[in-house]
Amino acid sequence: MFPAASPAAAASAEPAPSAQSGKKHFIRCAACHSTDAADRSATGPHLNGIVGRTAASLPHFAYTSALRAQDFKWSEPKLDAFLKSPHSTHPGMCLTFNGLAKAEDRAALIAYLKDPAG
Repeated sequence: MFPAASPAAAASAEPAPSAQSGKKHFIRCAACHSTDAADRSATGPHLNGIVGRTAASLPHFAYTSALRAQDFKWSEPKLDAFLKSPHSTHPGMCLTFNGLAKAEDRAALIAYLKDPAG
């Protein structure tokens, strides 16, 4: 049998980011992006399956040369850095989005992007 967690330990544990909370942050992305892979690309590519996807890899989207020149997968840490300051991590991208300052907001948005259907 495992010992019960102390109230202090339980109080200090950070809650997992909420995909529901992340959905409200996605509103900033929705003008240009969708989370549905069946949707035709708009100003930006769909973000379905973005976590773990190779950057600039969707076949029918005209990515900027700056992003096409990159060689990485969109991991959670990469997305976090990008969502914090997209213009500093990837200069030359055509974005009106300037970033999310709060780490908990970025974590929630990433949780939503991992499973938008919830």
